[in-house]
Amino acid sequence: MKKLIILLTVFLTSTATFANNSARKNGIIKGEIKDINTNIAIEYATISLYNKIDSKLVDGTITDKNGFFVIKKLIPGNYYLEISFIGYEKKTIPNLTLKTNKKTQNIGLVKLNRSATSLNEVVVNSDENTIDYKIDKKIISVSNKISASGGTAVDVLETVPSVSVDMNGNVSLRGSTNFKVLVDGRPSMRSAQDILSQIPSNQIKNIEIITNPSAKYDAEGEAGIINIINKKSYLKGSSGFVNVAPGNHDNMAASGMYNLKKKKSSFYLGASYNQRAQSGKRNNYQTTFTDPKTFRNTTGKLNYKTTKYNLSTAYDYKFNAKNSLSITAKIGRSDLDKKDDLIYDSFKKNSEHKPESNLEKTDSETDYYEATVNYIRKFKKKGHHLNTFFDYSGRNYEKTILNKYSSISGSDNYHSFLKEDAKGIILSSDYTLPLNGKRKLQAGYKLLSYKFDVDRNFKENDVIKSEYTQESDFKKTIHSLYGMYSGKVNKFSYKIGLRAEHINRENKYSGETYKVKRWDLFPSAHTQLAIGKKSKLSANYSRRIKRPTSAYLEGFEVWNDTYNRTKGNPNLKPELINSFELSYNTKINKHTISFDAYYRSKKDKIERIKTISNLDPNVIITSFENIGKDYTYGLETFVSLSVTKWWRNLILIDLAHYKIEGEYANKYIFSTSSTNYTLRNLAKFNLSKLTQFQIDITYKSKLKWAQGEKAESFITTTTLKHSFFKRKLSASFIVRDIFNTSKLRQTYYNKDFNLVNNYDQRAPTVKLSLSYKFNKYRGKRRKSANINSL
Repeated sequence: MKKLIILLTVFLTSTATFANNSARKNGIIKGEIKDINTNIAIEYATISLYNKIDSKLVDGTITDKNGFFVIKKLIPGNYYLEISFIGYEKKTIPNLTLKTNKKTQNIGLVKLNRSATSLNEVVVNSDENTIDYKIDKKIISVSNKISASGGTAVDVLETVPSVSVDMNGNVSLRGSTNFKVLVDGRPSMRSAQDILSQIPSNQIKNIEIITNPSAKYDAEGEAGIINIINKKSYLKGSSGFVNVAPGNHDNMAASGMYNLKKKKSSFYLGASYNQRAQSGKRNNYQTTFTDPKTFRNTTGKLNYKTTKYNLSTAYDYKFNAKNSLSITAKIGRSDLDKKDDLIYDSFKKNSEHKPESNLEKTDSETDYYEATVNYIRKFKKKGHHLNTFFDYSGRNYEKTILNKYSSISGSDNYHSFLKEDAKGIILSSDYTLPLNGKRKLQAGYKLLSYKFDVDRNFKENDVIKSEYTQESDFKKTIHSLYGMYSGKVNKFSYKIGLRAEHINRENKYSGETYKVKRWDLFPSAHTQLAIGKKSKLSANYSRRIKRPTSAYLEGFEVWNDTYNRTKGNPNLKPELINSFELSYNTKINKHTISFDAYYRSKKDKIERIKTISNLDPNVIITSFENIGKDYTYGLETFVSLSVTKWWRNLILIDLAHYKIEGEYANKYIFSTSSTNYTLRNLAKFNLSKLTQFQIDITYKSKLKWAQGEKAESFITTTTLKHSFFKRKLSASFIVRDIFNTSKLRQTYYNKDFNLVNNYDQRAPTVKLSLSYKFNKYRGKRRKSANINSL
């Protein structure tokens, strides 16, 4: 009873206080905004109200079609007002005072001057390519990347420093496909490539490139982290976009988003559809050197089409200034339809040729779902907060391969079936405590728990083959703890951290159980020195890990096609990675230049290895092994040149030396190295106020790995964009691989065999992207719209 009385007292006191504050919130500031030269009302001008004592944003709105604005529900106090609009000089109205006996301030008519840049015929757009160099990441604004219109995050990343995208849409970060993807800082159990291929480009605001993550982040991922920051609306009212992007060769994309913002809550609903198709010619040449020497030449056509679509929603609610909750949900599906129509010409030295044909059809379906809850508790001191996050997700994956093989001696049918059911949870809590003197302490805990159930079935001429029929169960639980200490002394900033991760992994198949339990420590250190107002020098270090996936650990043969098998390795150890970076960036007038020197070493390097089967010399086995060590050191140079008011040019040069050495299959000792480089030039031209043209040219040199090499590649993409109806509708015409030069050539070799794979994709590909933006923000005559403080 005593506790109940106390609770009621607190509740009644809080209610009385709230009522008193509500009664005081009756102040009003209003006014009218016009052009100083034409005397025409300015619609959608941004009105921001600040507290004069601490300069914090209090509230805001936008002007209506007649240039009027009203900000209501203000408490007595001293304020100042900022008025801004694109193409006009910002104006400040100081010394606005609201009193209990003077509840309304009318600033009257305010006229804005056009800025100097807006007087020219050619519009000077905001520099969306400017990179903000933070102590532990690069923040790249990508909201206006015109070549990515109507695409996905993969299309956006084609023009981002440190990132490259191959002709099949596979993304790599500093030459590695082993990296993590976060969305608004949140992890997912889905693969990096899947996430990037399903986020509409129109939805992305910024991309954070974290090539050397601090101890705050998961240690998993060799190359680092790509964090996708989605657009958010801070104006009360509704907004959104609809995008349709048809293309040739059966390519198609569509996406849409609707956002409703209220005073304390916001609702988001988004949907996307993306169909990506490719076709081309395949030519493979294999030579086996064992006696007798044999040859196999493969020619034919490859066609594949991926269809991906998803529906996502989010609801944010701000209880008060200190407590907020965010709930998200997403469901989606991904389908793959692949067809190989091949002719084999097999023969031995000084013997007759043996022609064969093979028709392979691969179909896969992936259904996934994900739900998250994020609660943020802020405390009295600015920057002092607790962030708790929970994620539950799952995936159902089914894949079938139907292979029809025929030769002079007869024909055979092979049917392979895979079913995977995956579920996982993520629970994390991050605490931030600001200290005196610009210092900060961070700490947190994270739980990741995943479970994979896999069933494989295989039939040869409708007869089950037990050697390729298998069930496996995979479980992985990781507990993580981290601590970070950061601060700033004059112009020198630092961030030091330590992360501890414990993994409990269990893999079961064929009546055997393979377990791993281990702790790993991951220190990190980041420093940055501001040199003047426009230059920064950074140095950092981190230790990371790459753990083998469930597919890598399945120690039984999996049938791929007539001449190829895959076999995992349950005894694989994780890669341990040490990464160092030294960066310098500066601004010279409107130009930006940055240099990133980096070094990365790996122990127990995991490599995909191809060898000849001991049972059948015609079959190649692909397996996974810890083969040794590798080392990469390089220099990445990024230059952003404002050549003229209508021409901006980006230049990226990534030069790296790579060395790998070790042993595989208990008999092949190797040591190989290569100097790899990427050259990219992106030129953007503002042809008029509403028309832009962009050309992107990328060249990648040959690169090597333990058992082979990948040939050089060259691709050119052009984009023409025009805006209509006050920039609400835009049309982008995109031509990719305009000169049909993007070809894929990979070579595998050792002393037993040589395999060359060639793929010539049909090009160029053409896409027309139509995007319509809409909003209905509430101004004076549609109720006042507020700008919430971040």
